Amino acid sequence: GFLCPFMATSIPPTMQAVRYHGPGAVKLETIPVPAAAPGGVLVKVMAAALCHTELHFADGTLDLGVKPITLGHEAAGVIAVVGEGVDASRIGERVLVYYYVGCGSCRWCTSPAGDEQLCDSLTAQFGFISDGGLAGYIAAPARNCVPLPDALSFAKAAPIGCGGLIAGEAVVIYGCNGVGHGLIQLAKHRGCSPVIAVSRRETTRAKAISLGADLAIDGSDASTVA
Repeated sequence: GFLCPFMATSIPPTMQAVRYHGPGAVKLETIPVPAAAPGGVLVKVMAAALCHTELHFADGTLDLGVKPITLGHEAAGVIAVVGEGVDASRIGERVLVYYYVGCGSCRWCTSPAGDEQLCDSLTAQFGFISDGGLAGYIAAPARNCVPLPDALSFAKAAPIGCGGLIAGEAVVIYGCNGVGHGLIQLAKHRGCSPVIAVSRRETTRAKAISLGADLAIDGSDASTVA
């Protein structure tokens, strides 16, 4: 390992990562630990959640043409290294990594709502077009690392990285399993209204209502309109 004034601890030179090499070729490999770029940080991953997206990569349903790449867009951990321009006081901070990195200048990135996920010129998208969080460490811009309250465990925080919302807005959640049910509760906690769940299964729609959804719609019913 090695040390510098802006590191919390010694960082190993290599780490294990789940790497995508193309449809049907997902492997656990040993690769170099990335560096924290200027304005960025290196996060020691403490928990990483699996999304159905990873299964789509594995079976060939999704192939964005970028490979090899480290998968995983739902990661939480501790800031271990800060890059140039980042306050060293952030070392040791518990964070959730937001996986979209927009251009910063388009109408979406500069909108009051912060619709960075709609940017047409993403500079990074962890786990999709740039290395993600199914690894020992992930490098990300400091602004993408959202502080976590001490009461929220890394394991419970990681899946939240797959969603985002603004207090008071209307929310539609497509697909209501683990992540979807969690987002329903998060949306209600943030005061969003209405919170609408969409699922093809009656049991998951009933669960969505029990967790606070204002409305649950059958996703297999083509007659449903907004």
